[in-house]
Amino acid sequence: MAAQDAGDLYWLAQRHEIAGRGDEALKSYAKLLAKSPTSEAAASNLFSAAVREGSFADALAAVKAAQRAGQVDSDFPLMLFADAYRRKKWGEAEIALREVEAQGDFSFMMPMLQGWLNVAQGRDSRVSAQSLQTSGLAAYYSDDQLIYFDFADGNIASAKVRLRNFRGYDEPYGRFLAGHAMGEFSRAGDSEFASALGRQIGLDAGNYGTPPVTADLGLAMLFARLGLALDEQRQPQKGLYFARISTWLAPSSDAAKLALAELLDRQDMDAKASAMLKTIAPNSPFWFPAVVNQTQLASTAEEAAAIAKAATESQAASSQLKLLYAQTLEKAGNRDLAVTVYRSLLDQDKSGAEPKKRAVQLLLLASALDNNGDWDSARNALEDAVQLDPKNPQILNYLGYSLLEKRIDVVRGFELVSKAYQLAPLSAAITDSLGWAHFLKGDVDTAIPLLERAVKGAIADAAINEHLGDAYWAAGRRSEARFAWKAAALSAEGPATERLSRKIDFGWTKETAAP
Repeated sequence: MAAQDAGDLYWLAQRHEIAGRGDEALKSYAKLLAKSPTSEAAASNLFSAAVREGSFADALAAVKAAQRAGQVDSDFPLMLFADAYRRKKWGEAEIALREVEAQGDFSFMMPMLQGWLNVAQGRDSRVSAQSLQTSGLAAYYSDDQLIYFDFADGNIASAKVRLRNFRGYDEPYGRFLAGHAMGEFSRAGDSEFASALGRQIGLDAGNYGTPPVTADLGLAMLFARLGLALDEQRQPQKGLYFARISTWLAPSSDAAKLALAELLDRQDMDAKASAMLKTIAPNSPFWFPAVVNQTQLASTAEEAAAIAKAATESQAASSQLKLLYAQTLEKAGNRDLAVTVYRSLLDQDKSGAEPKKRAVQLLLLASALDNNGDWDSARNALEDAVQLDPKNPQILNYLGYSLLEKRIDVVRGFELVSKAYQLAPLSAAITDSLGWAHFLKGDVDTAIPLLERAVKGAIADAAINEHLGDAYWAAGRRSEARFAWKAAALSAEGPATERLSRKIDFGWTKETAAP
C-alpha cells in the first residue's frame, strides 16, 4: 500500500508539473521523499523542483536525502556550506569546505569561499592575488572577487587600482561589480570615480544606492557569476542551482536577482523571472537592466511599451528610459509616437549630450522616420548625424545604402558605404552594402565575393541573400541565383516574399529586382 501511495504522489507531482503548477509539484515531491526517504529518484525530483521554485529548505532536504542514499554529486557540499553559512555555524561550514575540496570539481572556489568565511567571522579575508593563482579557474573567476575582497577588507585604494585595470565591464559580472563599486566610492566621498564607473556601464547620471560589500554579497556574486557561466557551458540546471544559492545567501541583492531572473528566463520560466525583476527598486544601478528585461519578457509589444512608459514616467530625466520607450513603441507599430519621443530625447539632451551619443540618437530617429514613410526628414537627421560623428560606420552605411537603394545619389552612396567598410570590414551588413554598391555600378565581378562574404556573416538575412542571388543571375550563374533566392525566401517578409517567389519561378526581371 505504501508503494502505491508513493506512486500516486509521483504521478500527481508529474501532472502538476505538466499543468505548470510548480508549487503543487514541489509539495507532492516533498511528500514523496517523506514516504520514500532512501529513494534517489524522489530526492532528485524534489531537488529539481526546489531549485525551480526557490525553496531552500526542500533543496537542502533533497541533498541530504541523496547523500544518505549514496548519491554523490560534486556540487552538493556547496549546498551544505550555504546552509551552515546561513545559520552561522562556522565549524560546519569549514567541514563542508573540506568536502568541496575533496570532491574536486569546485575545489578552485576554495580560496574565495574560505576568504568570505573569514570576513563573515569579522576577520580580514586573508586573500591575495597570489593565493588565487592555485589554478587557472581560480585565477579566471577571481578578477572581480579580488575587488570585492578589497572593499570588504577596507582597502578602497587597492580596489580603485584594480578597477582601473579591470577588463570585464562588458560582462554581467563586471556590470554587477561596477554597480556595487559605485556605492562604495560614493560612501567614501569619491563621487567622481563613482560617476565614471556608472558611465563605464552606460548608466545615466544619478544617485544610486547599493549596500556595503559584505561576505553575504561577495559570496552571492561568486555564485551568480558561476551560475551564468555554467548556463553558457550548456549546464542550465546547474546554472540555475548556483544562481539560486546566490539569492539564498543574499536575498536582498539586486544583482543576484538580476542574474537569477536571466536564468529563469532562459529556461522559459518567464513569470518567475518577471516577478523577480519587479522587486528591484528604481534607485538601484540594476533597475534599468531590470526594466529592459521586463520589456523583453512582455507577452506583447504593447505590453512592453506600457512597461517602458511607466518606467519613463517615474524617471522623466532618464535618457536611457526615454530611448527604451521609443524603441518599444516602434516595435509596437506606434511610429508616430516613437518619432515624438525620439525628438523629445534629442531636445532633452541638446545642451549636454556628447556628439557621438547625439549622433546615435539621430540615427534612431532617422530609422523611425524612414520606416514611417518620411524619408526627407530621415535624410536630414542622417546628414546631421554624419556631421556629428563622421566615423560612425553604422550611420555612414545607413545613409549610403539608402541613397543607393532609392537611386537618389549612387555616387555619394558608394563613397559613404566604402568609408563605412573601411571602418568596419567585418560587418556583414556593411559588406553587403558595398557589394550591392558595386553591383549597381555594374561591377558584378567585384560585387559577388563581397556579397558571398556578407552571406557567410549573416546566413539567414533575407536582403543579403537576395542581393547575392541578383548578382549571380547577372553573372549568368542561374542555378546559384535560385539557391540564394530560396535561402532569402526562408526569412523574407512582406513584398519581398512575392518578389522572391516570382524570381525563383521565372528568373530575374527589372520588376523583381531587389531594392
